[in-house]
Amino acid sequence: MSSHHNNQKKIAVIGDFTGFGRCSLTVSLPVISAMGIQCCPVPTSIFSNHTAYPSYFFDDYTEKMEAYLEEWKKLGLTFSGICTGFLGSRQQIAIVARFLQDFRGSDTIVTLDPVLGDDGRPYATCTPELCRDMSALVPYADLLTPNLTEACILTNTPCRKSWHMAEIEEMARKLIARGPSRVVITGIP
Repeated sequence: MSSHHNNQKKIAVIGDFTGFGRCSLTVSLPVISAMGIQCCPVPTSIFSNHTAYPSYFFDDYTEKMEAYLEEWKKLGLTFSGICTGFLGSRQQIAIVARFLQDFRGSDTIVTLDPVLGDDGRPYATCTPELCRDMSALVPYADLLTPNLTEACILTNTPCRKSWHMAEIEEMARKLIARGPSRVVITGIP
């Protein structure tokens, strides 16, 4: 079903909604909208504030995601871009993989931000299984934007504090070999 809904450029942004902390959907929505592109959020969870604070409220949205996305299928939506951020469970990763299969068109640009860790260690929510499953999304990406810790996790490279640029470039090459045409490793000291 193709409809008038697809006349405007749209980017689907899959990630958490964090009330305080200048991250996630609360940042994506105004930036993408200011560019004149419709930002279509897919919430994976709701946080009162990001997890760097000592306490936070967390509501997992996994059980609602498939019904939410089914409505987009009924509308026949297409997207110029799809961006992923925080995915809080292996089930969410599987839902996102199906979403990419269903909604990615030949001209859709997919940006994957594999939110897995920082400062040399995985986030508390990132189990070894979740990290492995996140790695399975890498081939879907046109642009992959891991930070240095996440690049280490995705390439099974031990994290450390000191790096030579050639070592970081080698991690990027390993990730590109898995599918993305571009890899930007952020957070390099």
